[in-house]
Amino acid sequence: MAGELEGKVSIVTGGGSGMGRSTALMFAREGSAVAIADVNDEGGEQVAAQIEDSGGNALFMHTDVSSEQDVLNVVAETAAKFGRLDSMVTAAGISYARYVEGDDETDPFLHPELATNLNKPTEAWQKVIDVNLTGVMLCAREAARQMVNEGHGGTIVNFASINAYNPSPILTDYSVSKAGVVMLTRCFAVEFGPHGIRVNAVAPGPIETPMLARVHRAQVSGGDPWGNVPLQRTAQPEEVAEAVLFLTSDRSSYVTGKTLGVDGGISTV
Repeated sequence: MAGELEGKVSIVTGGGSGMGRSTALMFAREGSAVAIADVNDEGGEQVAAQIEDSGGNALFMHTDVSSEQDVLNVVAETAAKFGRLDSMVTAAGISYARYVEGDDETDPFLHPELATNLNKPTEAWQKVIDVNLTGVMLCAREAARQMVNEGHGGTIVNFASINAYNPSPILTDYSVSKAGVVMLTRCFAVEFGPHGIRVNAVAPGPIETPMLARVHRAQVSGGDPWGNVPLQRTAQPEEVAEAVLFLTSDRSSYVTGKTLGVDGGISTV
């Protein structure tokens, strides 16, 4: 039985870990060739190798999504290797400026007093915007250009967050970047729709990823940290990947411009 993405070609940014990794693996199981774009070389190469060892087709390219040249390179290389491009998933993102380096001294969860807007340096704000919003714009735009040039439609699924709707004194840059992704998704859906390109987004809640692990580490014992989640639990990355697959597959063929909350019901309360 053919998979839901049989014969398709996809790029997954941030595919080296977390929700991006789960999405890349799920897409491969559903028949898509997958290009993994990440700054995490070790993780990205491992995921690509895992896909190929399972009989799939994969490519890893070191990609900083805030670099226009890196984005141009991964789109061009993917199309050259696999012959086309059908979908782009923009899962790459950071919660704070030095997230990739794992810098505890600037971790907003460990040091919330330093992460407030009164204390945060401008360059820290700009880094988050560059990766989480401009990076999404670059990836979605270049994917759409490739799809238009190839003369067929396609799908783009962006990663927003429940933080797009929840103001935070320590994650303002992150929250604003994700709110921007929601509007960017709507704007691109209107612009790219006539070309047969659907653009949607997912807004994950608390998902068990390396990013959430930092939150766990910073939490003091006692109390129920997920008491505001109607389902009373966190989710696994695969649960978000299922939503991304739905928005990429033909099952959502008349859905565009939407942001789907995958948040255990947080956005309903």
